[in-house]
Amino acid sequence: MRRSIALLMVGILAMGLSPQTLLAAEDASTEDPCTVFVDWSNGISFQHAYRVVFDDSASLNVQWAEIEWSHENSTTVLHHDNSTIDLNLSEHRIVLPTEVNLSETIVIEVIGAESNLTPLEQRTTLCSRTVEFTYWNQPTADHEITRATSWSLDQSGGAGEEYYLDFIGQGWQQRDGNLLTSNELGSGNVTIITDDGETRTETELELSRVWLNETMTGTLLDEQTFEMYGNGSTTFVIVDDTGADTVAHIDVRDSYIVRTIANGIPSETVRIEGSGDLSSNGTNDDESINITGEVAVFLFELETVDGQVVDSTYRLEAFAEMLLIDGNDRFQIDLDEFILVERWENGEQVEQLSRIKGDGSFDFAESEDGATIVVNGTVPVFWLESQNGLTTVNTIHMDGDISGDIDGRIGLIIEIEEQGPQQNATGETFDVNVIRSESWLNITQVTGIGSNLDIEAEHNLTFDYQVPEEHWKNRTVRYRYVEDGGQVNDEYPERSPIPQDLPKPSNDSILGSVNISRELGYAPTTLIPGDILTLDAGDTLVLHVEAMSVSTVNLDGHTLPVTIWNGTFEEGGHATGSIINEGILAGLIADVTRQVDIELDEGNLTFTETQALERILAPSIVTEAENTPPTLEEIRFQEGSLSSEGGEAHIEVVVSDPDWNVKSVLVDLSPIGLGTVELNDVGSDGDDIVHDDIWTAHIQHLGIEHGEFELNVTISDGWSITIDKDTVTIDNLAPRLKNVNYEPQVVRRGDTIGVIIEAEDLHGITSASIDLQSTGGGVNNLEQGTDGGWSGSIVVPPGMSPGLNRFTFTLVDNEGAIRVTDFITGSTGSIEAAPQFTILNEGPVLSDLVILRGTEPVEVLLVPDIGEDSIEHTISIHVTDPDGISTVQARLGTLAAIGEGDDWTRLVDDGTNGDSVAGDGNYSVTVMTRSTMPTGTMDIEIRGIDNFLEPTPGDQRSFSITLSETDSED
Repeated sequence: MRRSIALLMVGILAMGLSPQTLLAAEDASTEDPCTVFVDWSNGISFQHAYRVVFDDSASLNVQWAEIEWSHENSTTVLHHDNSTIDLNLSEHRIVLPTEVNLSETIVIEVIGAESNLTPLEQRTTLCSRTVEFTYWNQPTADHEITRATSWSLDQSGGAGEEYYLDFIGQGWQQRDGNLLTSNELGSGNVTIITDDGETRTETELELSRVWLNETMTGTLLDEQTFEMYGNGSTTFVIVDDTGADTVAHIDVRDSYIVRTIANGIPSETVRIEGSGDLSSNGTNDDESINITGEVAVFLFELETVDGQVVDSTYRLEAFAEMLLIDGNDRFQIDLDEFILVERWENGEQVEQLSRIKGDGSFDFAESEDGATIVVNGTVPVFWLESQNGLTTVNTIHMDGDISGDIDGRIGLIIEIEEQGPQQNATGETFDVNVIRSESWLNITQVTGIGSNLDIEAEHNLTFDYQVPEEHWKNRTVRYRYVEDGGQVNDEYPERSPIPQDLPKPSNDSILGSVNISRELGYAPTTLIPGDILTLDAGDTLVLHVEAMSVSTVNLDGHTLPVTIWNGTFEEGGHATGSIINEGILAGLIADVTRQVDIELDEGNLTFTETQALERILAPSIVTEAENTPPTLEEIRFQEGSLSSEGGEAHIEVVVSDPDWNVKSVLVDLSPIGLGTVELNDVGSDGDDIVHDDIWTAHIQHLGIEHGEFELNVTISDGWSITIDKDTVTIDNLAPRLKNVNYEPQVVRRGDTIGVIIEAEDLHGITSASIDLQSTGGGVNNLEQGTDGGWSGSIVVPPGMSPGLNRFTFTLVDNEGAIRVTDFITGSTGSIEAAPQFTILNEGPVLSDLVILRGTEPVEVLLVPDIGEDSIEHTISIHVTDPDGISTVQARLGTLAAIGEGDDWTRLVDDGTNGDSVAGDGNYSVTVMTRSTMPTGTMDIEIRGIDNFLEPTPGDQRSFSITLSETDSED
């Protein structure tokens, strides 16, 4: 026994170990007496500190201790130092230099010994920790993951302003070396309410696509792009001083908002387009105003770069009816054109148009001391216009009749009479519009009671010398009053004009103060309970984090160790979640819930979010033995089809993979000349949803191949490769119409018109034709010339409507594809209407005038003898028009009832009023010859009016008839 102990002691001494070292080695297998915690409580950029906490310093078998630390990268020790600590204290804090980078490490060891003279090899490591630096939620090892994300932004401000945005979708993150890329793709809703004190704007959009993309190199943000696309509505509410609301409601289509930060420079592009309606209702005492109309075009575009407006476009085209009622007074204006256009480029206004144009009517009544006047009038011209910021038209014409106890006329004419230079009150010369304003009240007759009205004839003539710049103040530099006697009075307003700069479009972001930014900063790769850190490198958010406990999460059937943490946002709010604490993905958030409350100068902002790790694609957490190879489900086109000759579509490959670890999908499109195409499932290049196992790529097929094709697909998940195939059908693109010419461009029905067209098809075109059978013509085949064009001479059929027309062409290619079209396909694939020609409308044709007495045709109208009864006759005429007959009328002269000779009398084809057969095209009217009528030949005028309101030409309306005292047949 003693020999064994002696041999053991010899062996120990031979290895240079003492019994105390052996004991320490044995104790090392037990729990360390101290722990090293991260203590970045003030943010690593301010204080890079660590805490060493002893469990029970009294139990330590050492009399001296020091903390050694080193700052290292992958190849070099950058710093190294140590410091002695007081073992009477249970906690120690050291502060290290703050210059750190990703993937660098801090190694901290707490060394104990009998004294500082104890040889190094006899000292004991009490505890240690290696801290590798990463960025929060950004492991430094290469990886690819997806997460489920939902968040909302709610910003409120003064005057009821509000911004609300919610999002639900999928996120994707990938690190490749020093480059980190992350995407979020989904859908949501946005509500934006703004109020500048004059106009309140309420926008609600349903977002079909919300995309957030970020790329970082190391710890630097290279670019962030935030896109929103959707449809919805925008409402503008303007409340004037009287309390009247003017509301424009726009149904929004083709809208998007894109905000980008690239190399530290922010930019934003906004487009809102739509159409809608316009209304206004207001009352004040007995006065009310009502406006109803339609907004045909609404377009708002804004592009800003680094806070400067690069491009701004506002366009509104509408028409409306305005009715102003004040007691018994009514003023109505029909605005046929209400156009506002303003466009800016790089701080300069390049286009401006304001046009309010229409006509209307007015009427009012006034009573005083039993006397009454009524005014009825028209507004034949109401036209206000400015272009490029200058008034170009200021024309109002009003004219009315006065009736009642006073007869007369009332009127107003305002118009720009001339333009030229004019001096102001100080002698400075300005270019002005001379606006003539003349009003009159003429009284032609006053009855006895009308004298009770306090109304006198008036005539006012003034000239307003006004600078055309609409944005200037005090624009009138001279007033000129002309008395009825010819006396002229001039007035020069002081401080006029006052030049002003054009108000530039606002550069305020439509997203307000919203910035999609999360907490950011250095973090240890492995977070242990007791660690404290402050993430202070983000643009807006600072988060104080404390690690609380350890736990596990299950993902893809595997258990991952995590650290539970809580956080408090310095701006207000809190966060809680878990973060992976082992392996290559250490430092990646497994799940998190955030609520941030920020006080802004203009209100408050609340950001609420939940995120959860969903798939780990790389590195694979599925072993080769566990892996199930992916399978091909389907190949399809997102749009439903793809055509040859330039057709574009998004090809989709649907895969099934229970392990969710597919890394790549390739489809061989060599059969149509596109080679091998790589698809993605991360929301790029037309992919709708991140990692929904539908892999997507945008393709354009420029070749002529069409029909069914069997395509090979290669699917790789890292452990296995699946090669499969599926069949797709590619359509043969039918011929495209490229150009059309008509000669002549104005024709009548029955005329011959020449047609020349250009058409395109890479398979060649077999035939081109025009089918006019539905309008009374035939099928007209065009002939192909040596230049490849197609031409023919076409007789305009009688059934075509007058006005602007175009033919519809039937094009057939050599593969049998048919296109029936009257649209031209542009070089970029755009579609536009083909040119038109005009068919003149000649009005109804009159023929075969017949006079009937009873049912018998006669040659003359028989005039009865004096004292005899009137004799009834029927005048009938045949009327034709390919557009249909609206009405047939006759001006009968002496044949009409007394006093109606110059009036138009209606003829009928309905079997009444002397008409024999309804609907036979013969129109009839009954006349009575009287004994007082003169005999002889007279002319009557007959006209037809077709359904396009075109009358019979004037030189074809006159017909001669004979009145006789005896029947010519006798």
